[in-house]
Amino acid sequence: MQPKVTPAGDRGILADFGADVTAAELHARAAALHEHPHVVACIVGQQSLYVVFDGEPAIDFGDVPPIAFTPRTHVIDVDFSGPDLDELLAHAHLTRGDFLNRVSSIHLTARYLGFRAGFAYLEGWPDEWRMPRRTTSRNLVPRGSFAIAGAMAGFYPVDSPGGWNLLGRTSATLWDPHADPPNRFAPGDAIEIRPASIDSFDAPTAANIESGGEIVAEVVAPGQLTTIVGARDWKRAGYGVSPGGPFDVLAAALANRAAGNDDDAPLLECVLVAPRLRFRAPRRAAFCDGGGNVQSFTLAAGEELNLGRFHGGLRGYLAIEGGIDEMRARYVEAPTVVKAGMAIRSLKREASYSRGSTVESLLPRFLGEKVPKADEGADLAWQKNDIRIISGPHDAPTLPEEWEVTAQLNRVGIRLRPIETSPFVPSANLPSCGMQFGTLQWHPDGSLVAMGPDHPVTGGYLQPATVVSDDLWKLAQLGPGERIRLSK
Repeated sequence: MQPKVTPAGDRGILADFGADVTAAELHARAAALHEHPHVVACIVGQQSLYVVFDGEPAIDFGDVPPIAFTPRTHVIDVDFSGPDLDELLAHAHLTRGDFLNRVSSIHLTARYLGFRAGFAYLEGWPDEWRMPRRTTSRNLVPRGSFAIAGAMAGFYPVDSPGGWNLLGRTSATLWDPHADPPNRFAPGDAIEIRPASIDSFDAPTAANIESGGEIVAEVVAPGQLTTIVGARDWKRAGYGVSPGGPFDVLAAALANRAAGNDDDAPLLECVLVAPRLRFRAPRRAAFCDGGGNVQSFTLAAGEELNLGRFHGGLRGYLAIEGGIDEMRARYVEAPTVVKAGMAIRSLKREASYSRGSTVESLLPRFLGEKVPKADEGADLAWQKNDIRIISGPHDAPTLPEEWEVTAQLNRVGIRLRPIETSPFVPSANLPSCGMQFGTLQWHPDGSLVAMGPDHPVTGGYLQPATVVSDDLWKLAQLGPGERIRLSK
């Protein structure tokens, strides 16, 4: 089966195989693409593959035949005592005994991952047992909960909000960010349900992350919001976790270069106010604000660095010579938030992440190997609010050009409000497909969400366009009330 292939930015494609594609064929195709030398991520969707490359996409699906794919089988004990089970029994005209007898014969398949880290959408739930998603989402669904919505079933791998119907719960470990791989279910796996009586559901044991690196500084004050960010890690996408990385790779690379580091060394990402640090060891440090202005410092033990409020954009980057430890396991969803009293440690060893394209390839061509001086920041801010896009991967009417940034913005995404509304109402129920940093989602209320570095890996809203990779850094510097122009 040959898919419909459409561009997804300048480094990705969406290959849609249609509603009739089987799970086996979809996952066999994904297995083959993972072996392709220029593919850095292949995200399985409901009926599609979202493929990200380390450069310009160049692939012929006729030259990449499916390869043998052998799914794993998991037998999961479930205690069916969920708050929505009685509603299902009444809906399907079942007794509890009939339900328990039949549910053990159901064979589910992990179609794709999404929503949260390690959440697998499971197909194979009986048609007569379907229930629509609940009209109101619960604020907290306990990890291990087994739930259904429409044709799909799933286990919540971590505590999270959710709107599915809760039928039961398992004590099996479904997600462990300290393990490799971190998730129990992978796309294509088979799951068998075994009814059981489970007495208690213990909280998972938190692993103690010891960096072992030297303490180089202590946080006196954390600033408004400061996080530790490292290189974008595409391997995470295969487990349902966003690749992460700096929101503004350009400013991060400039700060790292001025501190004598590699472009993608872990550093501090700061929002509006930089942290106040007291250094415990002599180090060189550098700060790049949202306008591209770079300051360098040489600090002795006992000295403080207190830059306070910075200007030029929403986010700035503080790099310390040698890089710093990220203070988290590889597959933790969000970056570490810096708090007062925290010890900032040096990077003990080089991370062996599959990063795909280098930061250098994402820098604007006019930069080259040059580190701008403080008075050259205006060049980097040039046309910051003019953001280039590429249409697709979904077919859609032309987007309005002018948008206003709302107060709903973080590392997950930035919600934009149109200056002039479009008469077109996007669908809210498309087959879920992959996404990347820079994906634009058009919502039924007319708003547009530009995905940030901590975005969900799949989503079911219309994707009319994708931000060009060289312009992704501009998204990081947008503040509430600013106006932008989307240009092709």
